[in-house]
Amino acid sequence: MNRTFQLLSKAVVMGIAVLLILVLFCGYADEAAAIPEGDPAEAEASEEAFTEAESALPAENEEPAGVPESESTADETGESPQLVSETAPLPQEDGAPPAPEAISTPEPISTPEPTPAPAPMPMFDIIDGRTIYLSITEEEFVEIAEILRAGLGVNDAALAGIMGNLQGESGFNPHKIGDDGGAYGICQWRGPRLDQMVEYCEDHGLNPVSRDGQLSFLIYDLMNNYIYAYDQIRLCEDSERGALQATYNFCAYYEVPSNPEEESLEREEWTKLLIYPKLNELSETG
Repeated sequence: MNRTFQLLSKAVVMGIAVLLILVLFCGYADEAAAIPEGDPAEAEASEEAFTEAESALPAENEEPAGVPESESTADETGESPQLVSETAPLPQEDGAPPAPEAISTPEPISTPEPTPAPAPMPMFDIIDGRTIYLSITEEEFVEIAEILRAGLGVNDAALAGIMGNLQGESGFNPHKIGDDGGAYGICQWRGPRLDQMVEYCEDHGLNPVSRDGQLSFLIYDLMNNYIYAYDQIRLCEDSERGALQATYNFCAYYEVPSNPEEESLEREEWTKLLIYPKLNELSETG
């Protein structure tokens, strides 16, 4: 009997417990069903509205729109300070070095191209309406005359005869090439005589293509290899007539062309009209 009562009591307690659990579970389920889940589109629209509202707020340290600049810069006293220009220099503290000024880049200075020096004027003279000129300047004329006079020991007439021939042969040009490459230099030396000139210059440390080297050989050649020609030149009297004779003698006995009379005619004109008078003038002033 007692055992039956105990089993019945336990079954009643278990039933009550199960009933309570079911009641509690049903109440939780009803509350969850009463809460609406919400529309996703409405949630997205709400998020966009929040973003727009946030962007409309003024940034930090930014004046609200519509507020006058004078009000925004008012100090605590209520007075509006003067507006500061953006380009005005900033105030310097006492003892602080001044702010460096802006360095302006100077415009490039255009340098004018140098004017080429004028070509030296050749020595010339106008006689009876004719212009007689040499192929060298007056300065070069004086230099050549001094070299020949010192080396040969001749008078103005003999010197004029030699220089008249040098003008006719090459225009005093030490680089002159003639006879289709067969002649060279101020005297248009050829063959063995040209070889002698080159050898002489090399033996004496001179440049065979220079004017001074060729003048040095001419002096040596006249006094050692062409002694007769040298005598016929240096023994001419110091006069215009002697200068013309010396011109012919140098042409005939040193240059030795096939027709010395014809070859010397133009050279005699240079000697008579320009070279001999100029040498006389230099002798008188020197």
